[in-house]
This record gives sequence, structure tokens and C-alpha cells, in this order.
Amino acid sequence: MRVALVIPADTPPTGGNSISAWRMQQGLIEAGHKADLVLYRAGLTGYDIYHAWNATRVGSSLVRDGINPEQIVATWTGTDLWQDWVNNPSQKKGELDSIRYHVTFTEDGRSRLLEDAPDWADRVVVIPPSVDVEHFEPEGAKADIRHPMVLLAGGVRPVKRSAWAIDLVKAAREALRQDYQLAIAGPVRETGEWDRVQAKAEGHPWVHLLQNRSREEMPRWYRAADVFLNTSEVEGVSNAIMEAMSCGALVLVTDIKGNRALVSPGRTGLVFSDEVDFVAQIERIAQEPETMDNIREAGRHQIVARHSVNHETGQYAALYEDCLSIRGCSC
Repeated sequence: MRVALVIPADTPPTGGNSISAWRMQQGLIEAGHKADLVLYRAGLTGYDIYHAWNATRVGSSLVRDGINPEQIVATWTGTDLWQDWVNNPSQKKGELDSIRYHVTFTEDGRSRLLEDAPDWADRVVVIPPSVDVEHFEPEGAKADIRHPMVLLAGGVRPVKRSAWAIDLVKAAREALRQDYQLAIAGPVRETGEWDRVQAKAEGHPWVHLLQNRSREEMPRWYRAADVFLNTSEVEGVSNAIMEAMSCGALVLVTDIKGNRALVSPGRTGLVFSDEVDFVAQIERIAQEPETMDNIREAGRHQIVARHSVNHETGQYAALYEDCLSIRGCSC
């Protein structure tokens, strides 16, 4: 079986879709399949399965290109579901109606699709994403940083609200009179948001703009951070949050459905809704170190227990095999 793992053409190597598709490629190869990680382009041929990592951008393009929709598996990775679909479900349903399987990361995601596409009930499957827990693990080197340090990681674009992180940490510094540092890591995905980040960071030496950091570097930063921050407006399930939890970091994330799929407040992490709530959570972190250690440990345990690479790969491979059986292919 030869699988094309197709990601949007503008996805950087450290972008979420790149990380997810690369992880799947490694798992499929270990299981004896042929798998290529491919930036979308028109005219892709020669594959038994086309796996679209972003349903609305890649899945619909593959259908328009004439790929047999029975050969397509589309994973709804975040903004495609919680923005593109929510904003125009009838149009997106029309574009994607013929695809054999749709995969969401959570039951909430599946329910949201089925609100507008109830006839997809037997074609929408929940497969939680995974993380390499042997690479992203608590023991090992740490980045040399000033403490207390808040780390934000992920592509810089409006939906991630990277610039807001500066306002939040500034509020905590002023309210709690502590020298909190903020490190922002991740590729620039949208120049407007990057301009906002740079403008807000100007004159604040406590803001550290790390920009893009490799997969090999990130565990050092996750381990070193006193708090891992997520400020997203919408999420599927964040690779960065999973990686941070796997490294034993204390995660503080926006109170949205995608984040709550990973973070149980007060048990495996903390959530916040606005600036006042953020400051209160930061204050709590400083006042309850033993509780926070227990939360870190529980977060790591949850990732190891629920987000196995082998389990994720096996579930996708079963969908691929079903697509092939429908086509009558013995590949």
C-alpha cells in the first residue's frame, strides 16, 4: 500500500500539519507500508491512498483534481473544522461530500461535523492524535533561560493570538510584581500577526522572540519553562500542548473545546478565559507548587496512556485498508 500524506503547500516543517503527517509517515513505514509526505500540488498520481491533512484546503483540492474520493481520507485538523466549516458548512459539505472517510481528533469535533452532515455518521471517525513520548520526555537537558519563564509555541498567525500572550504576561508582571519572562517560539505563518508581536515586544526585554525552533530543540524548552501557554482562539488538538505535557510541563491554555480535549482543569493542566483569569491562574501556580507538580505528573501520564503513536497509526491503516477493499484493490 502506497500512501500520500498531503499537507497544505504553505505548511512549514515545524507546522502542526507537517508534524502530524511526519509522525504518521514514520509509523506507516515501521508497519511496512510506503508513505510519502507531500506538499499539495495539482496532478498528484500513483498512490493507493491520499490522506489530506486539512480537509477544506487539501481534501477539497484533491476532489477537484479528479482523485477518486473513495481513495481519500481527510483529517480535520483545527481551523478547517472550527472556522472554515462553521462559517460555511453547506458549501464545504458540497465540496467534500464524496470523500470516503473524515477523521476528527475528538468527539466534540465529530458532533460538530454531524450537526450539518448527519448523513456522514458512518464516515466520520474519531482518532486522537499522538506524540512521540520517548523524544518528548521529562528527563534531559533544559534550555538556559531566566525564571519564571512562560513559553508560547506554535505557528504565529491570528488564530493563535500570539500577540495577546504579551498582553497577558505584562498584566501578570504588573499585578503580581514578578519578573515573568515570555518566550515565543514557532514559524511565522502570517506576517500581520508577526508585525503585531514585534510591535508589542518593542521596549520589553522580558519578551524573547525565538522564532522557529527544530523538533530536536523543543524538548529543552518545554522542560525549562515554568508555564507552557496556549492562547489559541480555536484548536483541533494542539501538537505543542501534547509535546509540552509529554515533557512534564505545566500547561495553561485557553478554555476552548480543542484544548479541553487534552486538559482537565486542575488535574492535567489549567485553563483561563480572559486576562483577569490568566493572572489569577499565574498567581495560583506560584502559591501551590506541590499541586502544580501533581498536575505536571498527571499530564505526562495522560499523554503516555492515551496518545500512542502505534495506536494512531493502526487506526488510520485500518481506514486505508477499508478504502482499498471498496475499490477492489489488492495493493
